[in-house]
Amino acid sequence: MASHHTADVGHRLRTRGDERAGHMEKGRGLAVIGYSTLTLLYAAATASTVITGLARLDLLGNAVEVRFTECHLEGGGRVGSHTECNGSQLGIPITHTVKVQYDGHKGETIRASQKPSQKPWGSYEPVDTNLVSWGIWALLPILTLVATATAGAFTVQEVRRVRREAAAGGAF
Repeated sequence: MASHHTADVGHRLRTRGDERAGHMEKGRGLAVIGYSTLTLLYAAATASTVITGLARLDLLGNAVEVRFTECHLEGGGRVGSHTECNGSQLGIPITHTVKVQYDGHKGETIRASQKPSQKPWGSYEPVDTNLVSWGIWALLPILTLVATATAGAFTVQEVRRVRREAAAGGAF
């Protein structure tokens, strides 16, 4: 009778251990998915800030003069509202309207640069080359790159941990 009871307790302990191992494997898998997703999101943010910085600082040298013919309020949803101005590029025949998210007014002329990622149709960014803009658009990609590297390191760590635990579990 005592050996039957001991075997039953041993079976219950092994079952609980297997359940805990299953929960740990599931948790590790979710951690890998979560860290991988964060890595991809941070990489996308890094690419976006680099592209916007190139346009805002006119580092590609493709800025044009734009004279606004209309400015109006856009949005108002969760992101909030902003002013968008439309106008024509100076020095060429009017072929299309240039859109710039800028707090301007009708008749104003500014320098604007098209984002490289939006060549065929895209919107323009107002060129701003003052010291503060240089600081923002030079440091922001570095910060997002550090976040990408950190999330990537956590992803690699979790993948190695899952592999290590799988190898250790297979040894029994």
